[in-house]
This record gives sequence, C-alpha cells and structure tokens, in this order.
Amino acid sequence: MVSLDPTHEATTDNANETIDEAAAALAAEELKKKTEIQCEHYLKRHLLYEDYTWVPYDPSTYVKPKTEREDLDNYFYVNARYDRKGADPSIVLSHWSKTLISVLRKIYGSDFFSRHPTYKVVDFFPTLKTLRERLNYAKSVVSSEADHTKDDIVALLRSLGTSGLDKKLLKSDILPLVADIIEHLDVLVGYVEEQFRPTAHRLELVTSYGHIEFDLLQYFFEPGHHVSMLDTSGLPVAFVIKKRFYETIENVRFLHVSGYGMYWDGFAYEPRKIDNRIESFKGTTEASSLPIVHLTPAIKEKLTKRGRIYASFSGMHYTTYEGKRVIVDLLAYENQSGYIRDPNQKIPEVDEEELHLLPTKVYGFNLGTKKWSQFLVEHLKPVMFDENAWDHLVLDKDIKILIKGLVEVTKNSNSSSKIISDVISGKGGGLISVLHGPPGTGKTLTAEAVAELLRRPLYMVGSSELPSSPSSLERSLQSVLSLATAWDAVLLIDEADVYLEQRSLHELERNALVSVALRVLEYHRGVLFLTTNRISSFDEAFLSRFSIAIKYRELDRAGRYVVWRKFFEMAGSVIIEDRMVSVEKGSSSVSQADLEELSLKNFNGRTIKNIVRTAQALALSDKQPLAINYVQTVLRAQEKFLDEFSAVDKSINS
Repeated sequence: MVSLDPTHEATTDNANETIDEAAAALAAEELKKKTEIQCEHYLKRHLLYEDYTWVPYDPSTYVKPKTEREDLDNYFYVNARYDRKGADPSIVLSHWSKTLISVLRKIYGSDFFSRHPTYKVVDFFPTLKTLRERLNYAKSVVSSEADHTKDDIVALLRSLGTSGLDKKLLKSDILPLVADIIEHLDVLVGYVEEQFRPTAHRLELVTSYGHIEFDLLQYFFEPGHHVSMLDTSGLPVAFVIKKRFYETIENVRFLHVSGYGMYWDGFAYEPRKIDNRIESFKGTTEASSLPIVHLTPAIKEKLTKRGRIYASFSGMHYTTYEGKRVIVDLLAYENQSGYIRDPNQKIPEVDEEELHLLPTKVYGFNLGTKKWSQFLVEHLKPVMFDENAWDHLVLDKDIKILIKGLVEVTKNSNSSSKIISDVISGKGGGLISVLHGPPGTGKTLTAEAVAELLRRPLYMVGSSELPSSPSSLERSLQSVLSLATAWDAVLLIDEADVYLEQRSLHELERNALVSVALRVLEYHRGVLFLTTNRISSFDEAFLSRFSIAIKYRELDRAGRYVVWRKFFEMAGSVIIEDRMVSVEKGSSSVSQADLEELSLKNFNGRTIKNIVRTAQALALSDKQPLAINYVQTVLRAQEKFLDEFSAVDKSINS
C-alpha cells in the first residue's frame, strides 16, 4: 500500500503556482515593454478596447485580415433584415464590388466612405432617375455609333469615380473600364428599378387623378424640375429644384425643397437660393393645392414676360412706382452710404430660358418717401416729365435764362469739362446755387423745374435729416453726394441756413458744421441747390463758392396772378375771359376776373398750390369739375383759421 505525503503535495502545488506567477509576471513585463514606451516626462501606451474596457495591446501582433471581399461573381449583396419574427423585412444592400463602391462614393459621397457601407434600397428611389441617366450616357459612349474623344471618356470615368488614369493610355485601353462600370451599374439600376416598380405604379395612378400622397412627394418633385410658388407679396416665382428631402421640425414632418432662381446682383445675373417646405398631410390631396407646384406653360409664359421687365431694370434706372419717382439701383440699396457707379457699365443679356426664373421685385430708393424700398417690377412705369414745369416757374426772366444756361451745360460732359475748375484736380466744376427767400416763393419749385428740364432725378435732403455733429455730418454729406453723383441727380439741400450763415467766435460747434459743409460740398461736380429763408448774413467762404445766388421776394399781385393761373391750368381748368362765357358741360373753368380777385389775397405760392389742390379734392368728392365756388369754400376756411390764429397770437403777446 502506497501512502501519499500531503505535505509533499502541497509543496509541489505551491512550486507550480510560483512558476505560473513568475511566467505571468514575465509575460506581463514583456507585454509592458511592447505596449508602453517611456518618453521624456510622458508615457505612451498602446491600448485595445476589449470586453468593455481598455487593455494593453501589442501592435506587432496585428495580422492584416484577408481581403474582406473575395466574392467576385456578385456585385452587391441584398440583405432582408427583420426587426422581429413575422415583420416585413427592410431591404439593405451591402458588400459592393470595387467598381460599384467607386461609382457610389462619387455620386453619394459620405454614405459610402465607411468601412462596410450599407444602403437601404428605398434610399436609392429618389435618385433612381439620375442613376439611369448616368448609365445610359455611359452606354452611349461605348456604343459602336458613338464618336466620343478620349477626353470625353476620361471625363466620364472621373464623373463615375475613376481617377488617376495614366495619360499615356489609349482610347482603346480605357474603354474596357467604362464597360466594366456599365456591367456593374446595370445590375444595380435594374434591381432598384424592379424594387421601385410598385411605387412607380402607385405614383402614376395617384397623379393621373391630379392628386398626390405625402410619401410620394420626393418622386413627384425631382432635381431639375421647374416649379413655382408664391413669394411674400403673393406673386408666383419660379425656381429649379436641386434637392429635396424629408425632415422633422418640432414633431411635424415636412418635405424640404431647395433650388435656385436667378437675379441681378449689381454686376451679373447669378443664381439665388430658394427654399420652401410642404407640411405632411394624410391621405391624398390635390397637387395643385400644394405650396409648390409644377410650372405650367401658361405660368411660364407669364413669368417670362415679367422677367423681361425685371431685366430691363438691371443697373440704375430713374422711373416711377405707384405715382412716386424712384431710383432702381441694387448697388445703392446694398451700399446706402454711397458708392462709385461705373457710367460705362454694360448690362449682360440674360438667357432667354432663364427669364422666368427672375424675381418679382427690384430694390432702390423712393424719392417721394425718402426710404429704401422694394418695388414690384410690374408696377414700375416710365417717368412722365412735366414739359411745362420750367414755364410754370414764376421768376425774373433774366434769372431764368441764367439758370437754364448754366444747368444745360451739365447735360453735356464735353462742354462742362471746358469750364474753368479749381486748380486742384477733382475740386469744383459743379453748379452750386443758393436760393434765398421766404417760404412759398418758388425756391423748391426752381429745383424741381431744373430737374424736369434736365430729365434727371431730384434728390431732396432736408437739413433736419442730417446729423448735427461735425464728424457725423461729414460722413452723411459724403454719402448724399455720392448717391447724387451715382444717380446723376439734381441735389437739393433744403433749409441749409445752419451751413451758410456767417461763422462767429462764440459758436464753435456751428462753425465746425460750416467748415465741414464747405469742405465737402465744394468737391461736388453735379447740380446742387441750397435753400435758405432765415439767414441774416452769408459766410464769406461760401459766398465765393456759389455759382449763382438768387434772392426770392414775396410774390406781388402780378406774381400771384400768374401762380393762381398756372395751378388752375395744371388742375385742368380752362381760363375764360368772362364769367358769362359757357364751357363744355363737365369741364372746369375759371375766369380772368376770378383770378384777379384771388391775386388780391396775400398768399405765397405753396399756400396757393394747397388751396387749389384742396378745392380739387372737394370737387372730386362731389363728382363735379373744379369751379371757383370750391376754391372760395377753401379760402373761407383758410382765412378763418388765419384770423383765429392771429387773435390767439395777439392775446399771448399782449
């Protein structure tokens, strides 16, 4: 009988454990040497994520895996993936051939740059048409009837993801590459078309009744389609679809449609981005009720006609909008502090097939409201210049001849360049006129008449619109002068007393304003009018820079007669010699005797204009022609107000 010594067995086990521990420690030390690198004051370690933790890793033991794809007979795998038993499968494609993966990376980008790219077959549906077009073009290149150059074929290969071709290769060398792409892409497109066929049939059926379902919208609107929608003014605008996709915003599903129209950017016709959304709906809806609809021939024709109007206003134009004189000028709108316009700028022709893509509005400045605005192009009309404006101006004959002679020189740059200007280049050469006199004596009318005579815009700026600090005033004046020059406008600075009055030792702030105005205005080369009515003495420096200064006096009786007559004529009244003379029924008339009586009343020109205008409105409300009785009604109200105002004024001062 053999007996076993338990003490011996324990000793043996301990020895084995010691050996195992030593071996493990040695292995750990060896692994540490391979996985850790001690650098100067830092330790670099190689780690592998394994069993949900980072463990030491020896990169030298890495064995390059075999080629992941060895199946050369199949160009892709179709995977039917089930979320659960009995559920409908989701069809996902994977394991692409090298040829296909290059093509798909070029067309779809990031979705195919992962290590094992997969793609749902339904995600191919929206771009199926694009795939088919590329495939058909590739087939046309290699067809026996095709006459494509080597460069054409190289360009095709690049568009399908094949690059880095040796330039020495012949056409015959690269055609097999195209054939290989065709073979692989043909299988993919054929399979996707087969899967899309039920959806295509459903789309065809629904749209044949003029309806559409929300999930079919991505096939109903395709890249390249010309569509239209209503802009913020409720007018249709057309654009070309570039892409569309579904998105969810605050738990609401939308189809986002993005595309481009065309517009004038101040230098050329360029694309402009247009986006819109279609909110989800249940069941079917009429396609024509969607916020985006396909462009019909009738709407395209209408938009093309409007586009021609838009194109005619590219650049800078002086026109009218809803009865107001306006400047259409996108560059000025975007550079409201002023800019230098190229007088020789040539406006390029817009492509006839892009006219319908132009916007509904142009941008510019409303001279009537003095605001930067947008203008609907279909509401823009040519300026109807008042050919009689100069004749309506009640002013000394010699003064009128002088003004007309000076301003007409500015019509012709050749003749104006012959006028003596300042010794300093770029200084002077403009026409600066000061119009001084009480209100209503024709100062503003003079500037208006000159603008009509020259057929130029009248850009009016009140001194109250300009800043009162010298530094800000300089910037504002330079901006005003820059715009007036760009628009070739007659500039009128109204009530400019503060800039013209004699400087004094005690008003340093105002002195600075005068100096700024003097320095800036003398460089203007256009027609400039400054009006003033309260000034007691002109600053000598300004006096020496006036081209002409005109004193306007209170209208005398003869002057008032002329003004009354002209405003009646402007209102469409016939001037008759005798009150007893009959005129055609429905016609407006006023007798010379009535004009004589009216001229006895000491009103200025502005008041006379307002009286005639108010009387005309009163007559229109009665659906009657303007007659002297309406004028007398307004006169009585005017005189009553003046009498009451005078009485109040006397009581205050007594």
